[in-house]
Amino acid sequence: MTKRIFALLVGIDRYQAVTPLGGCGNDIAVVEQFLRTRTADNEPPDILPLNNEQATRATVVAAIRDHLSQAGPGDTALLWFSGHGSWAPVPAQLWHLEPTGQMQTLICHDSRSGDVPDLYDKELSLLLGEVAATGCHLAVVLDSCHSFGATRNPVRSVPPAKTAPQVEALLPELRRAAARPPAEHLVLAACRSFETATETWAQGQQHGLFSWSLLSAMRRLGPSATYRELLAAARCDVERYASQQVPQLEPVTPGIADQPFLGGHITPPATGMRMRRVRQDWEIDAGACHGLSIGTDDDVRVAVPGSQLREARVVRVYPERSIVQPLGWEPEDDRQYPVVLSRVPTPAVTIEIDAGHPPTAKHVLEALRSAGPGGAPSPHVRELGRDEKRTPELLVDANEPDRVRICDSDGAPLCDDLTGISRDGGRRVTAVLEHLARVKRVKALINPVSALAGSVSLELVEARPGEVIAPAHRPPLRPDRDGAVHLRYWRKEGRWVPPTVFVRIRNDSGRRLYVVLLDITERHRVHAGLFSGDHIAPGHVGAALYGRPVELRLPPGRSADPGATTRDWFVLLAAEEQFSSAPFELPAVDDIWPGRTRAPLAVTGLLGRLGLAAVHRDAAAAQSGACEWLSIAVPVVTKVPGGQGRSTDPRR
Repeated sequence: MTKRIFALLVGIDRYQAVTPLGGCGNDIAVVEQFLRTRTADNEPPDILPLNNEQATRATVVAAIRDHLSQAGPGDTALLWFSGHGSWAPVPAQLWHLEPTGQMQTLICHDSRSGDVPDLYDKELSLLLGEVAATGCHLAVVLDSCHSFGATRNPVRSVPPAKTAPQVEALLPELRRAAARPPAEHLVLAACRSFETATETWAQGQQHGLFSWSLLSAMRRLGPSATYRELLAAARCDVERYASQQVPQLEPVTPGIADQPFLGGHITPPATGMRMRRVRQDWEIDAGACHGLSIGTDDDVRVAVPGSQLREARVVRVYPERSIVQPLGWEPEDDRQYPVVLSRVPTPAVTIEIDAGHPPTAKHVLEALRSAGPGGAPSPHVRELGRDEKRTPELLVDANEPDRVRICDSDGAPLCDDLTGISRDGGRRVTAVLEHLARVKRVKALINPVSALAGSVSLELVEARPGEVIAPAHRPPLRPDRDGAVHLRYWRKEGRWVPPTVFVRIRNDSGRRLYVVLLDITERHRVHAGLFSGDHIAPGHVGAALYGRPVELRLPPGRSADPGATTRDWFVLLAAEEQFSSAPFELPAVDDIWPGRTRAPLAVTGLLGRLGLAAVHRDAAAAQSGACEWLSIAVPVVTKVPGGQGRSTDPRR
């Protein structure tokens, strides 16, 4: 029997009783496009989209029961909800289901209109249990506020309901729900239960930040990617824009979380990309559903692999294909050319200035508008226009005389406050803003269509006390439910000792690859000291620091107090040719001064060239060839445990 995908896609922007949103319909339209173009022709997905007025509480409940329950053994059922989330009181008759007296909820189109309640998390769990009982593989994606446990800037949240609904308005089966064992299913949630999920601007539209990030991860990681791997990759994307939103995975224990996405029903794209003549145009077999996109000012290019650079500019992107224009060469009409991505979008990072103290804000603006070559505006950052709907990536708080605070889009400070603005005319603030923009572009250097997807992995392995050489076969540490690898300080002879791990790089691609491992620290330093660059043979494994333990510690000057936390990003870059790591190296933000950052003198390889363009806005040395490449990011959180503890185990 043919295995099928049954998908229920709910996107609600318009509500009867609560504030509207702007990106939910866009979310499910892209999900539907992805599913229809990335499943086998002989296994077309059965997709039911519910938008706005279609997504009443009664309709959503019926669709879960009638549509998703069609999935049987070997099939996959997917529920994707983009909309508001909230909290609501528990009716007195159901007190036994929730000791806090409050349940997390999803807001349907007519929720809180008249006597129509929210869709309670316990109701959703009951409905999903009915679906999972058919024996299908069940996955749930919730892009709403307070979504973890519910089994957007606009914020996808509304205030909690003040009164409990009549128990008769809820599913009658709730009274017996506690007697049923929970059915196994997989949940990918936009944030923790106490957090809010935000919307962002992508491809000229508003989208849920989590939905967009998760889809981007699906596109580039390939069909073999597990839910755990997808969550880790999506968290990396989310963190580039929002520090107060941490996606979650449930369950996190080994099992269903380590199965391929949608039970393995998503088909791989063709190996790499190919360019061919179709009527009057040249096109490539990759489009929006594969992650390709171009903005108004983007210069995205592909190239034929080889020592001679033969490029084509992407001029139009469709769901499953893109139109390209050869640059300076004439392809043969009857040939198909393998191509790779040779230039990626590197837009300026957007900022918004809160000019509470106009003289201070004026210094910053004047410095930004003359920070580029020849007194031109900064090429790294730009002030968001008044008519632009998108959320700024950096916030500049200039509300105090001679003092500036730089924050992320959530308002969390990214560095120490900057003072003495009038003395240097805002040049120091500009230098820091440009540095933070460079670091953001390093994190965003992604190849959405790579033939190497799924064949290169970055593994962190527990280093046991006394070990000095990396073990070859010990299983790697698994990311936790938030997509990060968590490490803890441990106690030894009355003092806190930082954790150590071994870092392995595995090449299962069947190709000889050149690899660089970058560490992006909490102080916004980018360095390649762990693995500065070397070839890894097909089927072989490389090790950071030549197999020695890697120590993860708090930044200098921060004491190991209980609860102290720091975060690193490990970014692996791999390519079929040798490249320079020099363009990516950046000092810590504390060491940035105006005029100090310079582009490296010697740059080699395609990835080195991409780094030069992204980080330094310099397109020099652009005449070298092209090759296949990819990047992988793994977030690592290091924490000092909250209590003194007695453990001598570095993992506890």
